[in-house]
Amino acid sequence: MQNLLMLTCGCLCAVAGSAHAAGYSPRVGEPHPDFVLPGIADGRPVSLSQFRGQKVLLVHFASW
Repeated sequence: MQNLLMLTCGCLCAVAGSAHAAGYSPRVGEPHPDFVLPGIADGRPVSLSQFRGQKVLLVHFASW
């Protein structure tokens, strides 16, 4: 559970900046594009697609 939380936080940081720069605008009901981040515990790559079929919460947040 902690790894999933850390992955979610990492996703927030990675996607928040890159999604806007790439012109991506998320829509309700559309699948999120796959991305890869380094794992917290061992540094091995972890991708969003590894969680296919599981419930994953991605939070897109901006403070402006």
